[in-house]
Amino acid sequence: MTERRLRWERPWQEHMPLYRALFADPAVAGALWPAGSIRGALEARGEEVLAADIRHWHERSFGPWAFFSAETGLFVGRGGLTATTVAGRECVEVAYAVRPEEWGQGYATEMAVIAVGHARRLGLAEVVGLSATGNRASRRVLEKCGMRYERTVQRAGIAHWLGGLRPIL
Repeated sequence: MTERRLRWERPWQEHMPLYRALFADPAVAGALWPAGSIRGALEARGEEVLAADIRHWHERSFGPWAFFSAETGLFVGRGGLTATTVAGRECVEVAYAVRPEEWGQGYATEMAVIAVGHARRLGLAEVVGLSATGNRASRRVLEKCGMRYERTVQRAGIAHWLGGLRPIL
């Protein structure tokens, strides 16, 4: 994939309506937080994610971006790098969420490839990706950006496919 169909920008408070709509969408929530793991109002989830993304940038000088179609300028989703803990170990995760009407267009893969490229520029030794074991499309995105299965881990009480990419330098 060499053609860039997306442009990205650091998340700001002005992105709140976009994040609210993205994370309040039942299809997105179901993909990210499978049945039983959603707590609280879905719209509030978007506010929590945006606040965490902004804080992540302030604390670490990298994080997820808001992605837009380079052609139309419309918001496509959120993706990038985020620090997380997996099975008791600190790591950097490639994360992404795409508006359902844009699913199947390759945007999640493009976000993941951009994130891995940024991890290389940052000099990170490794990145990981997580996908609920039943979410084959998300697992395929992680494989397309170079990740290979390491093991199955529990996250929020749900089995997740854990992939890693090492070394990424």
